[in-house]
Amino acid sequence: MMESVKLIECPRDAWQGVRLQIPTERKVEYLRGLVAAGFRHIDAVSFVSPKAVPQMADSEEVLAQLGPRNDVEIIGIVVNEKGAERAIATEAVTTLGYPCSVSETFLRRNQNQSQQENQAVLEKIKTRADDAGLAMV
Repeated sequence: MMESVKLIECPRDAWQGVRLQIPTERKVEYLRGLVAAGFRHIDAVSFVSPKAVPQMADSEEVLAQLGPRNDVEIIGIVVNEKGAERAIATEAVTTLGYPCSVSETFLRRNQNQSQQENQAVLEKIKTRADDAGLAMV
């Protein structure tokens, strides 16, 4: 019998697919609304190349304006060590999210990695997360 369910709101995933740039202030306003509504786990931003995902070019600024949230898990998606460094440098990210897949095709398209490369990068990022005292999913 399941005792609880952890709901994670994920505006980041939807935002990444929007072609027109969403203003930073609008993203911050939306995240604040989620917190006010009672969400305690938010997959908020990703720390990826702005060339690959232009909508996430302002991830640091979004989180700087949001500020640290002691009562909310803020997840930042990372796909490499550089992204992990960026996420760790913020004061708002509490959890690093790292995409893994059994699909070699997905990994190649999403992260330009093989499964072996994905595992090696994951291990390095996990070490960084542990050193920074951050959770990882």
